[in-house]
Amino acid sequence: EDGKKVRAHLEKRGLTSNTIEQFRLGYSLKHSDSLLKQVRSMGEKAEIMRQSGLFIDTKQGYIDRFRGRIMFSIADTSGKIIAFAGRVFQSDEPAKYVNSPETPLYNKSRILYGLHESKQAIREKKSVIVVEGYLDFLQLFQSGIKNCVAISGIAFTEQHAFQLKRYCNTVYLAYDGDSAGKAAAIRAGYVLIRVGISS
Repeated sequence: EDGKKVRAHLEKRGLTSNTIEQFRLGYSLKHSDSLLKQVRSMGEKAEIMRQSGLFIDTKQGYIDRFRGRIMFSIADTSGKIIAFAGRVFQSDEPAKYVNSPETPLYNKSRILYGLHESKQAIREKKSVIVVEGYLDFLQLFQSGIKNCVAISGIAFTEQHAFQLKRYCNTVYLAYDGDSAGKAAAIRAGYVLIRVGISS
């Protein structure tokens, strides 16, 4: 039932069923141990659970990191899921997004959301549009503007720039128009200049 509400919400935001499935969007149940029970039933060791970034170690034991959130699957350039971002849904929690922490597989400074799906279009267009949000990316991609990526809960870094340089030499920054977005775009512009990319 919760999943139906989330799907309806995403469709109201303009996402189609195909986009939801292609980018493996989902929902984390509100209970603190929904995923925990599943993973334990699979016989995973505590150290693997800790390294996964999916759980928080509390004095009472492990609890699910993502609870009651719309889930965005974050993939590496080969399409393997290595992390998640959870957006608040029907809750008054102050944190709009909760992101996976750094793990042996996930380095936020290197990963760009959507690159596994958009890299071919970036090569063909010889340019890329960088946006700040997951939904911004999905709406662009779904509209046919496929040479785009999003940063994942972190400022644009040199590692991001070097990733993009493998595919093109022109980067367009489409950040929010508020003062924070403009400042972030200026910082990102300097990063791109340092690695020899035009923006």
